Amino acid sequence: MPTILHEAFFDHVKVFVDKYICDLPYNRDVISPMIHMNWSLEIADGSVMPNMVISVTAVEGPLEVVLIPFYRECALLETDDHVFRKVESVILAHLDVICILVMLAHEAADYTAPDCDSTISKTLCGGTDSDPKPLTLKQFINLHTTPRSFGEPIVIGDYTWCHLSMAEYFVWVKRDDGSPINIHSQDPADMAYRVSIFIDFTLSIDMDAVTEMLKRGLTKIKDSFINFQKELEPSLDCTALTEATVNAQTDWRLVSKQIMGACDITTHRRYVTWHNVCFTKSDDLSYMDSEQAYSEEEPGIVSTSERKHANTSTLPGSRFKIQKS
Repeated sequence: MPTILHEAFFDHVKVFVDKYICDLPYNRDVISPMIHMNWSLEIADGSVMPNMVISVTAVEGPLEVVLIPFYRECALLETDDHVFRKVESVILAHLDVICILVMLAHEAADYTAPDCDSTISKTLCGGTDSDPKPLTLKQFINLHTTPRSFGEPIVIGDYTWCHLSMAEYFVWVKRDDGSPINIHSQDPADMAYRVSIFIDFTLSIDMDAVTEMLKRGLTKIKDSFINFQKELEPSLDCTALTEATVNAQTDWRLVSKQIMGACDITTHRRYVTWHNVCFTKSDDLSYMDSEQAYSEEEPGIVSTSERKHANTSTLPGSRFKIQKS
């Protein structure tokens, strides 16, 4: 289940990919590529719901999805093992996947809600003793006592509500020989990896390799559009599409600003959930932070500060869990 932090990490990527696809001079009367957010995707033993996927269908004839060239996944609470096995299951079910982007987010410490009988319940009660009401987002965030910058926890009422420490990005692109993507590969020819450590973000971020691999994947997706159009309309002139280049750009520093805002919202949602439990005693799950609801639904979820990685050594995992030799 997506959270506001999921969306923050990928909203800018969606704009980047969306602009590129929309600017391509493919024949709108022949093929129809669509970008989906949280769209159910069938696999061998059921379905998964990736954060973002691109589908391509023919405009005329049976409107079935023919291609799934792009797939992305963001993990905050899932284990590495769960994330990458999900990715593998998608590859096996959709051999035409050309580009895969995975992001693993890490919190510096486990989040647990404050005790209802702690001093925080008095300072953050809101409203009146007889009619407690949660503080608004602005009221709540304005009470933070730590600098609002990356690497700093959000501390309000002497309690840490959120502390995002880093994010890891993995990108794989299908090889020129047409073989399915191999997420076991660490070959820089078809795989890129970068980490963003949220300490003085402007100095620690180096996403060039990820950006270039994404561009390479988008170029291959463009080539798949050409092949699909030719399959549907062999006489179609695809010169303009063939000569099109990837001109879209993404600024990862803008992503960092969005993440700061998302941390604020996540912090407030956690507070509202805690306030509801302590002051209204409601069991209504509609009050529950989507992160918490998700963690109850998925037995494989662990804290992001100590995310378990794959039992199978050939599967990828957080590079920060790999011991240096």
